[in-house]
Amino acid sequence: MRKIINSLSRTLGERVDILIMPRLGSSYKVKVRIITLVLLGVLWLIITLGSLFFFVRGYDYHITKADNQLMRLKMRLIADELERGRHYLELTHDTDKQMRQMLGMSGGKFINLPKDWKTEKEKEDKLAQNLFSKDLKDLSTQDFESYIDVIENQAKMRLSSFQEIAWYYANRREGFHSTPSIRPSSAPISSGFGYRLDPFGKRSSKRHNGIDFAGKPDSPIVVTADGVVRHAGWVPSYGQAILVDHGFGYSTLYAHTTQIQVKAGDVVKRGDKIATMGSSGRSTGTHLHYEVWKDGQAVNPRNYFK
Repeated sequence: MRKIINSLSRTLGERVDILIMPRLGSSYKVKVRIITLVLLGVLWLIITLGSLFFFVRGYDYHITKADNQLMRLKMRLIADELERGRHYLELTHDTDKQMRQMLGMSGGKFINLPKDWKTEKEKEDKLAQNLFSKDLKDLSTQDFESYIDVIENQAKMRLSSFQEIAWYYANRREGFHSTPSIRPSSAPISSGFGYRLDPFGKRSSKRHNGIDFAGKPDSPIVVTADGVVRHAGWVPSYGQAILVDHGFGYSTLYAHTTQIQVKAGDVVKRGDKIATMGSSGRSTGTHLHYEVWKDGQAVNPRNYFK
């Protein structure tokens, strides 16, 4: 081992001649030790590697800086979109209230929200104000997640409200079509609703559950609302009669008819012709006996047409 060290020392300590021969002028010779050349080589290598290290580090710094700027720009765009979304949610809040007012729904003045919805809304507005007043470098992922949760909850609540409005409108529309609202005959009314003298000459009064239309034989009779025919045929005292179920608690009866044109199970629409006027059953002459029933009680049909 000592021999190797001594040999290496002698080698590094030897002088070498470096002959420099320029194209113009005389040549000259430089004498240097081998160890000097080695040290110069090591120094060159250190300078080269250091320069490369600082170059790569500076390059990474600029790339990271550009990425951060791009990320901040994206966060600002996201923040703007969130704020715009919150603005549109506010507009849906007003639209929701207006729709409820127009439909006459409960909650037209104050939407069906929890009692403390105003306090919650103030908290949400304060959260949004704090979020968007911060510098972008101070924004955190948690801030965005919290605000997105707020917007998501508002959107779900608004969706539920609109679904309620749609359900209410659909049922109200169906209820409108299912409510008797026209005359079953264009003939004049000959007897009204309520108590009256017996038409067959008995000296007594009897409750009349409908109204009578006196017209010409075979004049048309139309159904007064959408519904389903529950019975079409003979009924004691009523003669040839038709019972229509309209849903929503409504049903109508058309008695003393002839030429029935529907059968049980048929779906009918308001204004459809269902029979003609006659004098079947216990009757004193050609007429239509018309009844309207609501929730199991006979009501005055005059209240359901002009």
